[in-house]
Amino acid sequence: MNRKTAFRKFPEIRTRRLILRQPSMNDVEFYYEHFSSPEIVWGGGGQGPKDMSAARKEFREYLIDLYMKRRGFRWIIMLKGEGKPIGTLGYYKWNLDRSYQAEMGYDLAKEYWGEGIMTEAMKAVIDFGFRRMKLNRIEVFIMPRNKRSIKMIKNLGFKREGLLRQRYFDEFGNFTDDILFSMLRSDWIEKRRI
Repeated sequence: MNRKTAFRKFPEIRTRRLILRQPSMNDVEFYYEHFSSPEIVWGGGGQGPKDMSAARKEFREYLIDLYMKRRGFRWIIMLKGEGKPIGTLGYYKWNLDRSYQAEMGYDLAKEYWGEGIMTEAMKAVIDFGFRRMKLNRIEVFIMPRNKRSIKMIKNLGFKREGLLRQRYFDEFGNFTDDILFSMLRSDWIEKRRI
């Protein structure tokens, strides 16, 4: 696949309850508030943007430019019939020389936890990764403290590969471990047969 010419238009994805759409600079205020919330900071470990100027810069780099430079996709999650973003998810580190694999990240506003929304979104984006991006491997890194996320990933069919000791910093600047989970194309095919 020639990624420079593929996906000339950002791919919108629709599920039973959700619209996964392209981010725009109109979403920066959501990004700032969302990634500054204590639950999102805790789940991802990184500190939120320090101000709106930093939020604009991060948003452009991590969401807009990700697609523009063909390094991945980050979708804004919205409930059908509602006009506000409730989270994000997508692929990054989709390297030109290793286009068969990518890393995944995701987040959801706390008031929507426990409703199966992220599972629904993840299934659609995983299907997109294997079908349209032609991935063979998807990786997810999760801090051991994030039990909810670990449970969801396992239920989706990801397999734990190992613990990466002191791989990242938490929101306080302390070293923290990450658990590596992966799903292979063969895992995805098998899961769809069940």
